[in-house]
Amino acid sequence: MISWIQRNFAKHTKLVFLFLLIVIAIPFIFTIGNTGGRNAGNKELNRPFFGINLDNKEEARRLAIDASLSIELKAGYDALQGSQAQQYALQRVAGLALANELHLPAPTADQVAKYVTTLRKFQNEQGQFDQKRYVAYGDSLKTGSQVTAVDVNRVLRDDTRLEQLSKLVGGPGYVMPNDIKQQMIRADSTWTVQVATLDYGTFNPTISPSEEALKKFHEENSFRYDVPARPRFSYVGFKGSDYLPPGEPTEAETRAFYTANVNSFPVPADPAKKDATTPAVPDTDNADNFQKVRAQVVIAMKNSAAVRLTSKAANDLTLALYERKLTANSPELASFLDSQHLTVLPVAPFAPDFPPPDKAWLGAVTEQILRLNKDRFFSDPVMTNDSYAVLLWNESLPEYKPTFNEVRDRVAADFKDSEKRRLFSVRGKTLQAQLQAAAAKNAAEFATVAAAEKLEVKSYAKFTLRQPPADMPPQAFSLIQRMQAGQVSEMSATAEKGFLVFAQEKKLPDLSPDSPRYLEAQKQLMLFTAGTNENSYLGERVEQELKKTAPTEPR
Repeated sequence: MISWIQRNFAKHTKLVFLFLLIVIAIPFIFTIGNTGGRNAGNKELNRPFFGINLDNKEEARRLAIDASLSIELKAGYDALQGSQAQQYALQRVAGLALANELHLPAPTADQVAKYVTTLRKFQNEQGQFDQKRYVAYGDSLKTGSQVTAVDVNRVLRDDTRLEQLSKLVGGPGYVMPNDIKQQMIRADSTWTVQVATLDYGTFNPTISPSEEALKKFHEENSFRYDVPARPRFSYVGFKGSDYLPPGEPTEAETRAFYTANVNSFPVPADPAKKDATTPAVPDTDNADNFQKVRAQVVIAMKNSAAVRLTSKAANDLTLALYERKLTANSPELASFLDSQHLTVLPVAPFAPDFPPPDKAWLGAVTEQILRLNKDRFFSDPVMTNDSYAVLLWNESLPEYKPTFNEVRDRVAADFKDSEKRRLFSVRGKTLQAQLQAAAAKNAAEFATVAAAEKLEVKSYAKFTLRQPPADMPPQAFSLIQRMQAGQVSEMSATAEKGFLVFAQEKKLPDLSPDSPRYLEAQKQLMLFTAGTNENSYLGERVEQELKKTAPTEPR
């Protein structure tokens, strides 16, 4: 994905800047056409914004449609959503109002036609205008599309005018020569690097903490082991095995289920055939394997039916508890459950993130557990290891701080994890020093020392950061940007790996002011600077205009 973006960056530079700038725009959140809570008694609400009433549904709808259409035409897809699209819509209106203030003329037909050729919606993969795509889009508007040709023409005229405005508001976008050169050095230098990888999983230092060290760790991190307020509860379980249908499905039912789920039933390997160890993939076109897997189909049908029946039983219980208006821990509740032959199973109190080992499924229903209280004493049905359960509140337990002895095993595990991560970092610093000394001799010595330290080494030759190797770790990509030739980076660690980069070679690009690439980079930076200026100015106008009709803060 990174390479694709970089390959297309030069073709669609201004488009990239447009959406980048909108993302970092002033985060003024509002809702177009939202009339709730303000002047609710008035029949006609009014929230003026550069001549548009944002409280008028029709005007707000047109504003949103025009912005959405503009985004689609420029990017080729719906590149902005939510608050970003709303901010774009408002800046678009602010820009058109400014164009009117500056008396910018409406664009000519030739100007609109020229602008159309720059839109991504009508360009091919090479970034060139494609007449066929343009015609196909026009034809699509005739086939019941919600967007009409009138809408498209209006947006194209407005966006062409806004393009002219951007040249005035954004200015020339002056940049310093040194900024251009630094950008070229970052993007266009040719690198050859070696990436050494240290695996965290196989890094197993000996860690034998003393009791004093564990107690100190517990004191410094006691907040980790605080147990919040939580309910003590029990539950009624519904085992799937108790709800298996007693009878057998008919042949027609079995055949229909198999046909609908044929890929779920691979044909067992034929033990008579040599090396027949892997089940065959069903060949639905050439063979009917129904009889070979019929037993598995019947089992699957029964299990599926059992799941449905247990779910229904659990839901029936919650409905009955609600309709009978039973209360928590009451004799009436116990009597009702007994009459339904339902057994209540106790659960020992536990911290929310640490359910009992034999009931690990409780870890997945923490939200349901924490909702339980005296007034809402039963949960919705929750899934267990073998079907469904309904949780029943017994009492609310206050928060408390466990003693060291209560959580010693967790403290020991946490200490070892923390210490291993610290030692992994120390190991990285040691390796950096070793590998830097080796790299100072030659590139081959770096690889030799890295291999001796059981590091995996991979080389990447003659690439630029504009087009990095597809399989290069992102951590290496980030490290390279801060390096000079001959350096070995500090280790960049993830949860599973540690990466050290040797910048074996760095060749600078041609930085001559008259080189084609220099002129291209200059143009890109000037566009970005001009776009920043325009976006900042229009963003300020949007904010100021919205403040005029913002609700007054109560005193």
